[in-house]
Amino acid sequence: MNEIAVTAVGADRPGIVAALTEALLDLGGNLADVRAALLRGSFAVALLVHVPDDVTPADVDAALRPVAARLGLGLYTGPAAPDHAHIGSLEHVIVSVYGADHPGIVHAVTVVLAEAGANIVDLSSSVSHAAAIYRLAIEVELPSGVSGDDLEGRLRPVAVANEVDLSIIPITDELL
Repeated sequence: MNEIAVTAVGADRPGIVAALTEALLDLGGNLADVRAALLRGSFAVALLVHVPDDVTPADVDAALRPVAARLGLGLYTGPAAPDHAHIGSLEHVIVSVYGADHPGIVHAVTVVLAEAGANIVDLSSSVSHAAAIYRLAIEVELPSGVSGDDLEGRLRPVAVANEVDLSIIPITDELL
């Protein structure tokens, strides 16, 4: 089986996932992993698809291109990156940040994560417009030798400088 990565982004409307998966099913595709999100009025989806060995990324792209055009979606199709064999064997934490909204919070936090060698597994953020409160949650895979406490120590100056609350929440294997 070939693994193909597909992303599609466009204005939200009913039927996007149904149309994309119909085209993939017609190729003999099977969804291995999917992430989708509604970002205000825009819908974004990332799919990892297993397809038969004789189906190439170009074949998948050719099948999805008319669907994307009909739905007004931007589309990317290509070979999937190799799987992280160590996922589940390293410590995972949630970095949680709350505070007054202002530019630079995500950048400041992710610079420290990169410097620590931490891998971002999932990231979501939102702003409560009524109160202008920013919320950031990042699931992080820590490298060997870096603990949640170590990471919190590295991020504490960022929290102070950005006047936000910070917490590091360990994730157990059962939650992965």
